[in-house]
Amino acid sequence: MTIALIDDSANDIETLFSYICRYCQERRIHAHIEKFTNELTFLRSAKQTSYDLVFLDIYMQQTSGIQIAVKLRETQPKCQIIFTTASREHAVNAFRLHALDYLVKPFTYEMLSDAVNRFEQIASKFAHYIEVKEGRHYTRVLISDIIYTDYHNHYIQIHTPSCMIRSYLSFDDFAPMLEPYSQFLWCYRNCMVNMDYIESFDDKDFILNNGERLPIAKARKQDIIQAYADYVFDYVNGGTTL
Repeated sequence: MTIALIDDSANDIETLFSYICRYCQERRIHAHIEKFTNELTFLRSAKQTSYDLVFLDIYMQQTSGIQIAVKLRETQPKCQIIFTTASREHAVNAFRLHALDYLVKPFTYEMLSDAVNRFEQIASKFAHYIEVKEGRHYTRVLISDIIYTDYHNHYIQIHTPSCMIRSYLSFDDFAPMLEPYSQFLWCYRNCMVNMDYIESFDDKDFILNNGERLPIAKARKQDIIQAYADYVFDYVNGGTTL
C-alpha cells in the first residue's frame, strides 16, 4: 500500500506520519509512506507513482488542497483522499470530491485510526492479498505490492517497495498462493517475479524498475521470455490482471 502525506506544516506532517506508522504497526500492515511539504512536488510525483491513500491539507502555500484533489482525481480516480485542515469551512467541497474523510486539526490518533480503518474496509472489497506468518503474527501483503519472491535458508522472502517480509515456509507450499495471479512468472528456481515490475531484460537477467536484476533460468530461457512477451502483449491489448 502506498500512502502520500501532503502538508506544508513540518510539525503536522510528522504527527500524521507517526500516527500512520503506529496504525500500520498495530495492524501488521506494510505500507510505503511518502511525505510532501510542497504540493507541486507531490503532483509531479503523482505522474509517476500510483497512490492508494492520500492525506491532503486544504490550506497549502501555492494552491488549495481542493484544487490538488481535483487534479489527482483526473489521473488517479481510484485513489482515496482524506482531507486534513484547521477549519470545517471546506467540508462540503471536500465531500463533493468523494473524500473518504475530513479530519479537523488537531485530531487524535483515534480519529485518524477510524479514518484509515474506513479506508481498509473499502479497499478490501477490491484488493487482492495473501496472508503469511511472519514471526508469531500473520501479515497481509497486497498482491500489487509484491515485486518478487525468493527462498533462502528455509524462509520465503517477499520483496515489496517498502520492506522484505520473511516467512518460515517451503517454496512448494508458498507458490500456490500466487498461482491465481497471471502477473507472476517463475523466472528461476524458487523465485517468482511480478512482471509489472520488469523494466527490461538482457541475455541473462530481468531488470526491474528499481534497478535490481533477477536471473533467468538458462534451461527454460526461451519459455520464460515467451511467457513475458505474451503477458506484455496481452496487457498492451487490453488484458486485465488481478
